[in-house]
Amino acid sequence: MGTRLGYWLIIGSILAMSILLRHVDPGVLARTRLLGFDTLQQLMPRIADPSYPVRIVDIDERSLREVGAWPWRRDRLAILTERLLNHGASVVAFDMVFPATDNDPLAEIRDRLRIDPELQPLIDKLASVRSPDERFEDAIRGHPVVLGVIAKAGASEPASPRASFSTIGDVAGFVPRYSGVTSSDPRLENAATGIGAMNWFPERDQILRRVPMLVGVGDELYPSLVAETMRLHSGGKSIAVRAASGGGSGIVSLETGIETVRISNTIVPTDGSGQMWMSFTGHDARRTISAADVLSGRIAESEIKGRIVVVGTSAPGLLDLRATPLDAVIAGVEINAQAIEQILSRSFLVRPGYSTGMEILAATLSAAMLAFLVARSGAAAAAVVGGLTVVALLAGTWIAYARLSLLFDAAFPIITSTATYIFGTGFLYYQTERERNHNRQVLAAISKEMEAAAEIQRSFLPRHELEPARPNDVSVFAIMRPAKHVGGDFYDYFMIDDDRLGFAIGDVSGKGVSAALFMSVSRTVLRTIAFDGTPPGEALTRVNEILARENSEGMFVTLFYATLDLRTGDAEFSSAGHDDVHLLRVSISTEQLSYMGPAIGLIEGIEYPTGKRRLDPGDVMLLVTDGISEAFSTKGQQFGSDRLKAVLATDASRSAQGVVEAITREVAIFAKGAEQSDDITCLAVQYRGSGPYR
Repeated sequence: MGTRLGYWLIIGSILAMSILLRHVDPGVLARTRLLGFDTLQQLMPRIADPSYPVRIVDIDERSLREVGAWPWRRDRLAILTERLLNHGASVVAFDMVFPATDNDPLAEIRDRLRIDPELQPLIDKLASVRSPDERFEDAIRGHPVVLGVIAKAGASEPASPRASFSTIGDVAGFVPRYSGVTSSDPRLENAATGIGAMNWFPERDQILRRVPMLVGVGDELYPSLVAETMRLHSGGKSIAVRAASGGGSGIVSLETGIETVRISNTIVPTDGSGQMWMSFTGHDARRTISAADVLSGRIAESEIKGRIVVVGTSAPGLLDLRATPLDAVIAGVEINAQAIEQILSRSFLVRPGYSTGMEILAATLSAAMLAFLVARSGAAAAAVVGGLTVVALLAGTWIAYARLSLLFDAAFPIITSTATYIFGTGFLYYQTERERNHNRQVLAAISKEMEAAAEIQRSFLPRHELEPARPNDVSVFAIMRPAKHVGGDFYDYFMIDDDRLGFAIGDVSGKGVSAALFMSVSRTVLRTIAFDGTPPGEALTRVNEILARENSEGMFVTLFYATLDLRTGDAEFSSAGHDDVHLLRVSISTEQLSYMGPAIGLIEGIEYPTGKRRLDPGDVMLLVTDGISEAFSTKGQQFGSDRLKAVLATDASRSAQGVVEAITREVAIFAKGAEQSDDITCLAVQYRGSGPYR
């Protein structure tokens, strides 16, 4: 599997798993999304209406101290209700249930007095006194008062809801359903104008973020306490509920469920289960009135008139405390009050039905873009763009919330993009390290091959000083400086007989062991033919026939071979593609000996001619390879043939060793700091003959 294919398979798998995970929506992912929504509200909570259209009458700890422990007698609640209604409350909603009937002490007295007929007038007078339940019943009958019920799993005889429902779509299939309710005393329920469910559905972290607009009990739909209160406030008779059946295709599809709940002229957007997303203001003591102050008459009518009043408790001992994104502890009655206030101001938060699809699309696009950048531009550039993408997602989420009151989840696209970046870069890093390890192994193998080639190259160089029969008639000096990568340069010199010296220089194509082996074969064949005393041209012709015949690899060698008669100074030579040979005369004149045929090994049937020169005592024949002329400086300039000729023209040493050292010294100065790209090989032969050069 190629790196590119494997990489995109990894990316595709991550995206597929991410989309599947979003549809499954495990708790940790939902929790992360909700924490994001909480952060938005914490940064910009809803601003409370300064007129406080909803007031809370709180049975707080001060009320319990002044009035007495809870539960209070129903006649006291009747007084509380009457005073609120007399002060002009538009609706009084009790965030509580009154299931038990108060004990009536007068009824027991009447039963005991019935045994004495003389006490009948007193009994009749006691019968005209209303019980606490009856007082409370009288206080709420015919007035806009809402009592609470609690939907539950156990079977019971539920009270009939006062609100009627008109539905569009399969509403019953989406609302939370229960089999029964805990309700108030039947006489109180019959007297109440409204009945509303008090159920809460906090998230797994027990933070309340939504309030229901309706619940299902048996085959009936019940409005919540909030919805029922709003119905009475608006004067409506029914509540309209609209459900969507879903639509769209692909990853951007509409979700099914309840969409809106309409109460009179107010349309409340909900989630699929009919719950309204809360836009909290945080706890505000200014919307709260103590029940003790109402009962004692310490509240002005203007504090109540025209407002909705929700009666509940914040006393810790009565266990009606909740947690919201803005408050760790807040009374449940205040949450209901804020929900009603939110509906009145129409400050809704909306989680659109297409939001999940949009978030999956955003995650897919951002992750794919990061994956492309990681593969094309590297991890660093992708990290920068990824950071900007995160900022863009967060900014988009914020703008949608702050300006449009829409809730979108930035966490899922960010998590998906981050996972894509981590796994993508991790895979590429693994592949890079794998390739590096492979390259190290290859380089180690090449290094061994080069070392073997270098050893071969060194083994075929002359190892001993030349010992001719006429030692004073000739001087030979050579040097070879191998490049980092071994090539195929070689030089050789040997005595053909007592009076003739043979010498050669060559440069094999290619590098490595194959070049070194071809060099060794070329040298061996040349030596074998040369020792027969064959003239240089004929010798190269025969070498070419042997090497070109079965040269399947197409290798070749440029070769210069010459012989020198030490008695007369007569030199014979031939060149196969090698023109870096210079004849340095004592007279300071210089002659370059050009090649006389193509390189050895390329073409069969080539005949090489033999050239002749007579050397005077002191003349030097200099043989070099192209490592001299093609040496590079740090500026990328070549040493070149002209610079070589200039060095030869100005050097006055004219000894074999002096010439070689002068050239290699100038090349080293010229190429200082630059990597040597080819072998540098020089061979100088000086004919001394008779005279001052002996």
